Amino acid sequence: MIKAYENINESFSNLLEIMSLLRDPVNGCEWDKAQDSNSIKKYCVEEAYEVVEAIEKKDNVALCEELGDLLLQVIFHAEINKEKGNFDIKDIIDNLSKKIVRRHPHVFEKDSKINSLKQIEKNWNRIKQKERSKKGNDSILGDIPNCFPAMLRSIKLQKRASENGFDWKNPDDTLKKIDEERNELKTALDQQNIDLVEEEIGDLIFSTINLSRKLKIDPENALRNTNKKFKDRINYIEDKLKKENKTFEKSNLAKLEKLWNEAKKQLNR
Repeated sequence: MIKAYENINESFSNLLEIMSLLRDPVNGCEWDKAQDSNSIKKYCVEEAYEVVEAIEKKDNVALCEELGDLLLQVIFHAEINKEKGNFDIKDIIDNLSKKIVRRHPHVFEKDSKINSLKQIEKNWNRIKQKERSKKGNDSILGDIPNCFPAMLRSIKLQKRASENGFDWKNPDDTLKKIDEERNELKTALDQQNIDLVEEEIGDLIFSTINLSRKLKIDPENALRNTNKKFKDRINYIEDKLKKENKTFEKSNLAKLEKLWNEAKKQLNR
C-alpha cells in the first residue's frame, strides 16, 4: 500500500508549501492572509456539492478538479490552525488513520471473526458509540451537529434512534405515519393556523424522510432527481412556447398543464 503511493510525498509537500507561501505575512496573498476558518467554512460545503455534481455527471475530468478544490479546503484549515498552534496537517492525517484502523477491526485485526456486512455495520455502530461516550456525549443524539442541512440531520437523528431500538419494523407503519401527518396538516389548513401548518409540514417531511430511510433510499438523491425532472419538463414547455412565440407569463394554466403532461410522455419521466 505504501509502495503504491511512494511518489506522492513530493506532490503533497509542494501543495503544503504553496499554501504556506499564500499565507506568508510579508509576501503572501492579501486575500488568503485575511481568512480564518470561520470566513472560509462555507467553501467546504460548496466544494463538496461541486464534487457531487461531477460524480452525477460522470465527468471524471471535473471530478479530479473538484476533489482538488475540496482538498484545498482541508489544507487551508490545516495551515490556519498550524499558525495558531492548534494542530497541523500531520495531526489531521494521523487522527484519521487511527480512526479508520479503529473502526475496521475486521480488516486490521488478524483474529477478527467479523466478516458479514451485518456484523460489520453492527460493530461499526458499537465503536462509534464508544467513541461518543469517551467524548462525553451521553445522549444518543447529542453529537449530531445542528448545522447539518435539515434533511441530512433528519436522517442522522432517525438512524441513531433506530440503532438504539426506537424504530418501526416495517415500512408500512411509516407509511401510516405519513397518512396521519397528512391528515393533521389538512386540519391545520382548515383552521388557517399558519404556525401549526408550518409545524405539520415539517412533521410530514420528516416522516417522508423516515420512509426513505426504511426503504434504503437516499432522500437527498431522490429529491435531486425530482428537481432535475421538474427542470427538464419546464425546459420542454419553454421550448414549445418559444416555437409558438409565447411565454409562460402569456399562457394560461390550462395550456401549461397540457404541455406539462405532454412533457411527461415525451421525456418518459
